[in-house]
Amino acid sequence: MGQQGIEEGRGAFVEDAWYIIANARSVGKRPVTIERFGTRIVLFRDGRGALVAARARCPHRGADLGLGRVVDGSIECPYHGFRFSADGRCVAMPCEGRAAVAGGAGAALALTRFEVREHRGLVWLWWGDRPGDGAADRRGDGAAELPPLPWFDSLPPDERHAHTACMEWNVPFARAMEGMLDLHHLPFAHRPWAFGVGALLDPYDVRVEGDVLHAEGVLRRDDGRPWDGRQGWKFVMEVRFPGVIRLSFGGTTLGLAGCAPIDAGRTLIVGRYYMPVPVIGRALAWLGLWLEFRLIQPGDQRMLESTEPRDPDLGGGRCVRADAGILAWHKMRRARLREQRAEAGRRLPLTQA
Repeated sequence: MGQQGIEEGRGAFVEDAWYIIANARSVGKRPVTIERFGTRIVLFRDGRGALVAARARCPHRGADLGLGRVVDGSIECPYHGFRFSADGRCVAMPCEGRAAVAGGAGAALALTRFEVREHRGLVWLWWGDRPGDGAADRRGDGAAELPPLPWFDSLPPDERHAHTACMEWNVPFARAMEGMLDLHHLPFAHRPWAFGVGALLDPYDVRVEGDVLHAEGVLRRDDGRPWDGRQGWKFVMEVRFPGVIRLSFGGTTLGLAGCAPIDAGRTLIVGRYYMPVPVIGRALAWLGLWLEFRLIQPGDQRMLESTEPRDPDLGGGRCVRADAGILAWHKMRRARLREQRAEAGRRLPLTQA
């Protein structure tokens, strides 16, 4: 997708936010090309092993840099051998010779880079203005640094007893987030696996604090009596807007999910289970997430792919009390998109070296 296409697609995605875009283990010695936000992005590691993210399109003739290799910490285009360092500079032009590079001939061939971080085994990308481009001045907060990664201190301190996996849904990002925030579909969309889970969502509480959405509820059988504090299947969810989620359910399972747009119609789901059990915790986390992705999530995906219209239109349905979390998230999204439209002069996170 070219620069013009990126600019045309801006309004579809929430900007100025961190997204989980990949499992860090997927980026090894060779570069990897992924598509996020309708843009082909190459991920590679420099000479120190640090992650680098850039437009996958070679500035020379457009070849996919992900098909190339990393040489001395620089990425080499597979088509003509042009090399680009971690800061985006063109450092080799074989057809022109060393003198041409030293003379500045490659200045116009700098890579378009993205702010990217590696944290807790995940790849995080900032989709928004970069520091020093005037965004802080427009906000009036004087900040020059990017916000911290939206992590959860309540998660285990490491990934010794965790497993991470990814899947793609053929649904828009907002639809995928609806599926993540939907609690009361469990006994129906997952009927074969939801043994003994009641259909009544009560109690259910949703609150928003800044860019954090909290949702907590209990699915139980409708016996006509108030909740006694014991029966039912309890869910606790915390969403760092727009798409990083911490969840616990059933009193035993703890998980993390990250959603990121692949393009306007597809979404990446990164899932992680934590099973803090000595010796076998990682194996249990692998098994739990394997079952989740093989048995549970396909049901969600099937329901969301069948939903009309394909793009969310809350006016086309009749939401109920149990949809409060979804409604709160959409309210946050509408506010952010209105802000983006009002600041039409803003740039995306695309900066040349």
